[in-house]
Amino acid sequence: MGSKFTAILFSVVFGALLAPRTAPAQDQHLESSPLNVATEFSLGLNRDCQLGQGLVVQFHYTGTQPLRGYLVRIAVGDTRNGKILQEQILQEVRVSREPVIASGAEWTRTVCTMPKRISGDPTSFTAKVDVLKFADGSIWGPAALSESHRLIGTLDGMDFIEKTTELQKFVSPILPEQGPQHVGNIESRTIGPLRIESGVWRDERGQDRLAVELTNVSATAIRGYLFTTSFFDPASGNRIRRVSTKELETRGNPSDYLAPGRTWVADSRKFSSLPDGRLADYKIDLDLVVFADGSTFGPKRSQESDEVLGMFDGIDGAKLTSREVAASKGR
Repeated sequence: MGSKFTAILFSVVFGALLAPRTAPAQDQHLESSPLNVATEFSLGLNRDCQLGQGLVVQFHYTGTQPLRGYLVRIAVGDTRNGKILQEQILQEVRVSREPVIASGAEWTRTVCTMPKRISGDPTSFTAKVDVLKFADGSIWGPAALSESHRLIGTLDGMDFIEKTTELQKFVSPILPEQGPQHVGNIESRTIGPLRIESGVWRDERGQDRLAVELTNVSATAIRGYLFTTSFFDPASGNRIRRVSTKELETRGNPSDYLAPGRTWVADSRKFSSLPDGRLADYKIDLDLVVFADGSTFGPKRSQESDEVLGMFDGIDGAKLTSREVAASKGR
């Protein structure tokens, strides 16, 4: 691969048994993966691996859509008892300046960092594709791992720098003078670095919607955040629906971050209603805040928070690549 950024994005993660998140119900009926993966442990890799041994992973892509990124989970099992010992992640993304992966492409990756306790024991290697992201932005796979959602976000963030996308318009911040202003039933709550004010806003059709504005009450600029809104029946406590809202500066310009004391407004959300026509109650939870220095706040329970983190990876990486290209042309 040409740039440092892309080289970083082809990564191998080997560690303790991963804890996959529950995949959505519709993912249980996916068609078979168009990316075929075969693995073989080899003791004859003197040229590729310092110790002469490692895992050879062979890929064959048969899909019709050009492929920009993939993540594969490899389970290392004990053949004697069937127990999964560890899991390994292989992932790769293609920056926009690089050729996409075309149908019929075949390639091989070699993984040299094999734990001693595994390389000497009778083990099996089972590969499973967790996510594929295609050049048109569509996605295949159960995407059960947080790493898969971060990969999805990385590709989206790279696109923010290269072109204007619908997703970029959707997640870009709204300034107070440009967004909906709450006029009734106003609630105020401070969670960590953000003061969250919310209330009813009525649109041009007279429909009640939830308007939310968030003010940075910390001393550090904020790059972006994600919060969830749960609408529920106050009598039973049953949740009617939950929606996520993400806002982030999408061009990597520090002057446009949410500075201390400044406010962003979220796009309004339709209120859920109770059977008798009254508006449902709601609760706002802050899931992730990303500061200008790279630190974070929040429990990060939502998979979309992993996508937000990936978007910043993609934004920063694409900007770095652009600077490197510009510098090479100037030599």
